[in-house]
Amino acid sequence: MHNAQALECGLLELYAIKCYINDGITENEYYRILGNPKKWTLGKINSLITKLSIFDNETLEKLRKANQYRIFLAHNFWWERDIELENPRNLWELHEELGQYVLFLNKLLYVVDNMINAIRKESNLNIEEKMELTDFQERLAYIKKLKESKT
Repeated sequence: MHNAQALECGLLELYAIKCYINDGITENEYYRILGNPKKWTLGKINSLITKLSIFDNETLEKLRKANQYRIFLAHNFWWERDIELENPRNLWELHEELGQYVLFLNKLLYVVDNMINAIRKESNLNIEEKMELTDFQERLAYIKKLKESKT
């Protein structure tokens, strides 16, 4: 689930960057999106990303598959596999299955991270520097403050 959440956050950042560039939103609005105040799920974020037409069809299909994996892992995996936890051989197979999900999600995260970095470089974005939020913990604190203020 960590990998699915990382992908979700990466796609949310990609969406926020595109809104910043295309729609001229402010830095505060950019950070507000990163805070995900609407509680968008990976499926909703995929829909928003699809509308931006920045990924090819193969990548969009992989994003849809990642969402299916996320739903399965969050809601069904342990329920459906709990009987297998008692058998050491089955535990190995569970480990292998989970490893495949991790690998798939990591490959997609790599694609998303590369897209973010390419857009930032191409557009010479320096949002964090403008806001003096170059430290990760400072950014998290700022986003949390925005969530609490809701203005």
